[in-house]
Amino acid sequence: MTEQELKIDFGKNIKFRREYKKWSQEELSVKAGVTKNTISDIETGQKFARAKTLVNLANAFETAPYELLKPGNILPDKHDDIIAHYSEYVLDAIEDIGKEYLKNINRKNRTG
Repeated sequence: MTEQELKIDFGKNIKFRREYKKWSQEELSVKAGVTKNTISDIETGQKFARAKTLVNLANAFETAPYELLKPGNILPDKHDDIIAHYSEYVLDAIEDIGKEYLKNINRKNRTG
C-alpha cells in the first residue's frame, strides 16, 4: 500500500461513516473539532489527519482509530454497519430462497 492509497482509503472510510450517520461535513467537523475544509480534504484524499484529528474522528464515530484506516475491501466490524451496507442484497437473497422453497412445496403437493 502506498501513502496515497492510505489517504484515499482513509477518506473513503470517513465519508462512508459520515454518510451512514447522515451527517453533513459541517456536522462532522463540529464533532471532531476541525474545519469543514479539513473534512473535505480528508474525504477526497488530499490530506491525511494529524494524530489528534484521527482520535477526534474516531471518537465522533464511536470507534477505534485503527478502524478508520482499514482498506475499503475489509468489512466493517460492527454488525449494524454490515447490515446497513448489505441489507438490500440479504433481503433479495431471502426473497429468492423463499420463492424457491414455495416452488418446491408446490411441486411436492402436485406430485403427492
